Amino acid sequence: MKKNVVLTRLTVFNEDFQMYEGIRELLVSLNKEGHSLIVISHSQHSIGVMNRIFRNTFDYNITCVYRNYIRANVDESNAKDYVLIGSCNEDLILAANKRILIINPAWSIKQDEKPARYGITLNRPEQLFEAIRLIANQNKWYFKLDVDEDTTVLALTSANTLNRDVIHTEREILEGFEGLLKAGDRRYFNTLYFHLISGVMKNPELRNVDIWGTFPSSSSIINDEVEELKERCRYLTGRKMTQPLFIRHTPVEKSHETAHEIRLTQGCTKHFNSIILNPYYNSSRIRGKVVCVIDDYLTNGPSFETARNLLLKAGASKVILLALGRYRRGVNGIYQYEVYNITGKITVPHYRYQLVSRRNLVGEYDTRARDEVKRIHEILND
Repeated sequence: MKKNVVLTRLTVFNEDFQMYEGIRELLVSLNKEGHSLIVISHSQHSIGVMNRIFRNTFDYNITCVYRNYIRANVDESNAKDYVLIGSCNEDLILAANKRILIINPAWSIKQDEKPARYGITLNRPEQLFEAIRLIANQNKWYFKLDVDEDTTVLALTSANTLNRDVIHTEREILEGFEGLLKAGDRRYFNTLYFHLISGVMKNPELRNVDIWGTFPSSSSIINDEVEELKERCRYLTGRKMTQPLFIRHTPVEKSHETAHEIRLTQGCTKHFNSIILNPYYNSSRIRGKVVCVIDDYLTNGPSFETARNLLLKAGASKVILLALGRYRRGVNGIYQYEVYNITGKITVPHYRYQLVSRRNLVGEYDTRARDEVKRIHEILND
């Protein structure tokens, strides 16, 4: 899919209107791939100067317009077709308001704090070309399951490092993800974030999530990396609520320390006994809203099913459960779908619950997502 690539003036030129090294080649390559090129500025003078330079340099059109062009022409129907390349805080705010993907060009002389924190940072123009090429063709989640009409489960990539078809490079990346999510090793954070945020910004449902949350760890200690990924998604989709969605009032045994068969038998019960919905999210804040819950790993789904039952009880209209990695046991792996009748206040401990039904579901896998992860890692580490 061709993109509208929007570059700010200081992404292309320095203050003296000299193109940065590699920009000329970048623009030529993007044009050859069929992308539309738009350069934005506040200044009429700058627009005039850029138009003259582009006319004298290239034999194709590069549109130079005021920044208001983006505000006036980008809406929900076409936001997924735009990518903004900018490094000032105003660029980040514009991207968040319009819910479009932003890439932070580290080569620009303008370097503000927010794009560096929330954007995808690339160091050289040639990396940007490869990133745009990947984003234009990326449309894959490793795992997807429509649990029911109100719930979708997604997983970004595989978490099975020991499978025979996992080559050395992929195993290194997956083990890097595990080190990131379990031990705070940050070396692979940008790869994971690139894959996540580009997927979010191309998905209309995810771009329109009303409330972003994470599922609490067994110890109730916040996983800083998962929390930061959630916060970046929240900010770039223009959402304000930052309070934790759930509160674990009683620590529980870690899942990997419990036998698989016991975990399946327990289902949601250990979480119901130890988790409440944050009282901040009263019925008026949840009712009718689309809620996305991010967790590190998905195996059989008790954590997600706990979140789903509580959120639907609170009145959510749609629940999206997003795992960063999917452990697949056996050929297809199972997702244990559980329906509970919940009574009492779910914002205080000791609400009551009764299992109504339980069955195993099997989702769809797209192994091409694994290739995308490898390519992202290569681009960022080139």
